[in-house]
Amino acid sequence: MGGYAKLMIVTMVVAGLALGSGPMVANGQNVCGMNKEGFKACQPSVTAGNPSPPPPSASCCMALDEADLTCLCFFKNSKWMNDYGIDFNRAKNLPVQCNLAKSFNC
Repeated sequence: MGGYAKLMIVTMVVAGLALGSGPMVANGQNVCGMNKEGFKACQPSVTAGNPSPPPPSASCCMALDEADLTCLCFFKNSKWMNDYGIDFNRAKNLPVQCNLAKSFNC
């Protein structure tokens, strides 16, 4: 899986959490196949402010496995990643940490 793909997954996770019920995951809607709960499950593993983040949880990995990773490419250059404290290196490594076999190019 490419670095941009991994980064986008984490970006969507953290952005969805930071926005709460904002436009990204409003009223229980999904963004690229991930819901608010999926984003929340991945947040601890990608937050830049945590010097020792935990590995992604099983629920995070399940959410990523069901995500439309190609859709997440839309957000690859979004400034939200920085705005919401997403660590880019952590983000791009989540799918690998989850042992996901999915791959795609942005």
